[in-house]
Amino acid sequence: MPRINLSPFLPPRRVDETDVRTLLEERPSGASLMQTFIEKYIEQGEQHDRATVLLRQIERKFGPPSGPVRAKVTQADPDTLLAWSERILDAQSLDEVLH
Repeated sequence: MPRINLSPFLPPRRVDETDVRTLLEERPSGASLMQTFIEKYIEQGEQHDRATVLLRQIERKFGPPSGPVRAKVTQADPDTLLAWSERILDAQSLDEVLH
């Protein structure tokens, strides 16, 4: 199966100083900094994948998502993405999915 270019949906994410500071503050005492980084970026990768799948579902069912819809999906937390990915199965409109 050919790979589909999803770059229009999700721009690459770079690590910035704010991410590093937040990660250092959240690190449990005694936890390895490298392990903390690994766990954080695995989690972000999983969330990125969930958002990508939902954006594909939205496009297939309702047409290409607008910029604001893409932003809302990519900024959603994992629980919200899961709820939306279940709602899209029965929804008749995009509004039903995201609200």
